[in-house]
Amino acid sequence: MKFGFTEEQEMIREMAARFAEREIRQQAGSLDESERFDRPVYDRMAELGFTGLPWPESEGGSGAGFLSLTIVLEELSIVNASMAAALWSHVCLAAWPIYRFGQRELKLRYWRKLAEGQLLGAGMLPQMLGERSSLRVGVIAWADGDGYVLEGLQKYVFGGTEADVFVVYALMGEEKGANRRKRYHVFLVEKGSAGLEIIPAARKLGLRSSGMAHLKFEQCRLVRAQRIGREGQGGAIARMAEVRVRYGLAAIAAGIVNGASASALVYAQERNQFGKPIARHQAIAFALADMHMAAEASKLLAYQAAWREDEGLADEDRAVRALHYAADAAVKSAIQAIQIFGGYGYTKDYPVERYLRDAKAVQLAGGLGSVRRR
Repeated sequence: MKFGFTEEQEMIREMAARFAEREIRQQAGSLDESERFDRPVYDRMAELGFTGLPWPESEGGSGAGFLSLTIVLEELSIVNASMAAALWSHVCLAAWPIYRFGQRELKLRYWRKLAEGQLLGAGMLPQMLGERSSLRVGVIAWADGDGYVLEGLQKYVFGGTEADVFVVYALMGEEKGANRRKRYHVFLVEKGSAGLEIIPAARKLGLRSSGMAHLKFEQCRLVRAQRIGREGQGGAIARMAEVRVRYGLAAIAAGIVNGASASALVYAQERNQFGKPIARHQAIAFALADMHMAAEASKLLAYQAAWREDEGLADEDRAVRALHYAADAAVKSAIQAIQIFGGYGYTKDYPVERYLRDAKAVQLAGGLGSVRRR
């Protein structure tokens, strides 16, 4: 079996690694402390084509596939998982539903700008973070035709503080009669829409500079053209989105494992105790080896799931396994890194405490269940 990156994918990996080192690393700690999303850095990522990696060149993308996106997410997360989470939200939770199910008018107005990064998109699946959306949507009659009104709260939207457009899953009102059932609609909502309030999610544990926000809707009126897909198709769209959502998160978790492992290795090689670097003490050496193996396994599982999608073999089970393994490995490896740093790992002078907080946030986001088939 021939296994490895293509020349193009290797170039993308090197470009992402250089960008993360030069543009992101120095400010990662201060951005985390202030819970501030760096939009100018995101815009430079868009200029490099990161926002359009999976999409065909004819549609304004790079045509590099989802494996290339996964590579970029992993490389960015080695330095700052928050920036990777915003890119993940833009591509997997906002751009993909519009690309796959958006009506022609909707795609003409927004799609190319999303693919090229001129617009920042954000979204959240209704079942993520173990909590179903509290949104309710009802059809109303307007003088110029039927429309919709949104009421409720959508929590924990990555990139929400700076996003220009949102993809929102809303639960439509119960139908009448004995066979009534609940179904999701999906909508594109612009920032600044009447009835939409964006509330920054402050005092978070991890992914603090990802621009996370809550979306509060009060009599937010939408026209029919803002609906994505058919009426009631939201559950099916969410289930299809889950595959790339999961392996995208797995790539972010793999980057955290890699970052924690690399930081611990450098420190262990420099820190001397009992006349030699602590990396040469057996217990530390074993811990470093475990972290390295976890990083490699996490990457390979995420890469495999993405590669299968590019080959037309999208596999939900493999995406689930990739996410669950990588998320758990990220938490475990971050804890091991803190142990190796000792008291220094307990401070914000080193990034390992941030790796642990970010890993736990990814693990929580990775606990999403499945939307019941409707």
